[in-house]
Amino acid sequence: MRFIAEKGEALGLMDASSLGYPPLRGVFSPKGDADLRQAVYAPEASYIEAAASTIAALFPEEVDPVMADRLALRAFAEAPARSGRGEDILVADYAAGPSGSAADSEASFLAGILATVARHGGPRLLLADGTGSEGAALSEAIAGIPDLRLALLYPEGCAASGLRSQRLAREGGQVELLAVRGDNIVVEGLIREAAGRTLAGALVTAAGPANPARFAARIVALASTFSILRKGAAGDFLIGIGAGDGLGLAACLWAWRLGLPLKGIVLSIGEKGVLGLDPSGRSLIDRFDAERPGVIRSLALLQPVDRESALRERAAFAKEGGPALDLASAMTLVAAERALDAGLRGHVRVVVPRGTDPRWDLPDVDGGVESPGPGLRDARVDEEIEPRLADLERALTA
Repeated sequence: MRFIAEKGEALGLMDASSLGYPPLRGVFSPKGDADLRQAVYAPEASYIEAAASTIAALFPEEVDPVMADRLALRAFAEAPARSGRGEDILVADYAAGPSGSAADSEASFLAGILATVARHGGPRLLLADGTGSEGAALSEAIAGIPDLRLALLYPEGCAASGLRSQRLAREGGQVELLAVRGDNIVVEGLIREAAGRTLAGALVTAAGPANPARFAARIVALASTFSILRKGAAGDFLIGIGAGDGLGLAACLWAWRLGLPLKGIVLSIGEKGVLGLDPSGRSLIDRFDAERPGVIRSLALLQPVDRESALRERAAFAKEGGPALDLASAMTLVAAERALDAGLRGHVRVVVPRGTDPRWDLPDVDGGVESPGPGLRDARVDEEIEPRLADLERALTA
């Protein structure tokens, strides 16, 4: 599998992940026809073994078996814990890592790729919007990797939460925190402008969720999960996607195209709609639809879900002994129940991902979120800057 911009040549995993964004505009989308069936249907493979096989199948020209094993060990060492909801629903927990979110495996996979890139091409500076679980996941993923440095940018009014103090550069770590005078769109524009340039003596990588390595990690996690779920189970599987998770839907669509035995995708529809506000997910889905017209309509099962129904379902699931769900996962659980009640119960099993620790949903007194684990609630930023490359470089070389 390679990655291609709207206009331009296809790049391999290493080159596309090193940039994060195409040079001009848009996002990288997958190109190619890898076959994941051998990894998914391997009868004796563990989760990590299925992950290594999937990585090797996706990128045979760039990733040898030794590197595939190493990346799988870094990013997919632990299978998600699973909790049953009756006979037809499995909740898979992807939020057990250090940041309390599914971003941990994505960030770890990206860090493993960039570690190889840095060994051959020099130091890398990762740039990302640090709000929510993103900052914590990326800061933990690069810890201890030589030649990787991370600058987290925070829009005005957003607190830097969830970071452990020892990860910060001022405490001897590799992470710098910068407040940017502007909203999240301004921050995104600054990251996009910096991607591929040299700042503060390092080449810049846009390290957000649309980075090709992070998108590929979603596909690897899906294939590995289905590999272990299929053992001893009969019938078809559906996957649930939370409201507004356009990148999650895009990853499911490409995984299906590459051989994942998905019979449907249950989509909860909330205030953010189906695809959410992130244009990256929307762009990837539009490209998939252009290549495979009609497939999305045949796979997607849309279920409107309101916040109150999700909160009731979350409370009921916790009372049954299930893990605490974030709001998006609770909405997906409601959508799964409604899809089953519409005529699928007894015929399929629905996998509902638990993507985030619910404490990331809770606002704190400083305008950020209440993060899980031992991270700082509101870390002091190193500097506040205007959204200009010159100001960004000056702050990073001070």
